[in-house]
Amino acid sequence: MAIKFCHICNKEDRYGHGQTSASALANGIVCPVCFQPTCANHLGTVRWRWRSSGEVDSAQVCKECIRSYKHRDWDRYSRDWIS
Repeated sequence: MAIKFCHICNKEDRYGHGQTSASALANGIVCPVCFQPTCANHLGTVRWRWRSSGEVDSAQVCKECIRSYKHRDWDRYSRDWIS
């Protein structure tokens, strides 16, 4: 799903060293944790195991949520976090 801007790139632009390519925006998504638009350059993969079935699953999440461990609060009662 294409996005119009990246919330992390916009913060970096204020400091004068952020650039977002058109392909990174085209491959960007809205972060499922913080619900902010994020380009492909600022996405990372997190993995978890579903408590009900034991199956391993993964998702793309913005790097700010990964660094601050906000992704671990995302549906914590249904998921055991791997990474």
